[in-house]
Amino acid sequence: MSLHLSSRQRSAGGTATAVPIAAILPEADVEATISALFNPGGAIARFGSVREMADLLHARLDTSCDAAGAKGLAAGRRLECVVRKLNLLFGSNCGAALAALHGLILARKPLAAAGDAFHLARMLAGSVTGEAALSMLLEAPVRGVRPDSSSIRREAEKQALRAANYLIAVAPLDMPLPRNIDETAELAQRMLPAHERTEMAEPLPAGACRATIPAKAILAAMALARNPGSELLPHLKMAYFAWCNGFHEEGPGTPLDSAKEHFFALSRYTGLVS
Repeated sequence: MSLHLSSRQRSAGGTATAVPIAAILPEADVEATISALFNPGGAIARFGSVREMADLLHARLDTSCDAAGAKGLAAGRRLECVVRKLNLLFGSNCGAALAALHGLILARKPLAAAGDAFHLARMLAGSVTGEAALSMLLEAPVRGVRPDSSSIRREAEKQALRAANYLIAVAPLDMPLPRNIDETAELAQRMLPAHERTEMAEPLPAGACRATIPAKAILAAMALARNPGSELLPHLKMAYFAWCNGFHEEGPGTPLDSAKEHFFALSRYTGLVS
């Protein structure tokens, strides 16, 4: 891989914090922005790649079709988000950034991306703007599915990538980074207690973080992304619901445990009143 810095991004939400986001630039200056980030020395050899990246992002993110005002600003934010994430991952290596971008587009589905393209996908999925950009980069008509199943699949893909961000952020530092969603699922299996694993997996070393909610959530999300009508195992279904509602930990004393107590108390009270 050609990652510029550790893409674990020790903020579990997957959002980038190392590079400040400048004011959103008008569309005409996008190529200049890319050139400043990926061709700081003005090397002629890199200029073709800079222009190729600008043209590709314009075409995929469709900024030219947006009206002025709020829509144009949203388009500019999406484009700049992609450029900043690429720069964060690959530094000024325009060739590696462009290869990751092409790899992601060729994957056609976010969970099919591998290597650098996978890291780009999961980093984009960590924010609302990035998620919108990711969707536009991969936009392709889905044939033969009901609208409700399509929305379930898209939500599952997003949650799988966000759970991947969390798991990679808390994984032992001496572990190699997963190169795709399947390797991340293997990491998830290793974080689960033996009785909850759906596959044989070597447990993590003693003392390593056991992020069981995102670990089970990624397994559930992958199943739903493959088949939105999947019947999930009860513990995976509960973890997926908890993860989608912002809970990251389970067990005594956790916010999830407190929420369960309040819910059961409310249920009992409602039953008594009725």
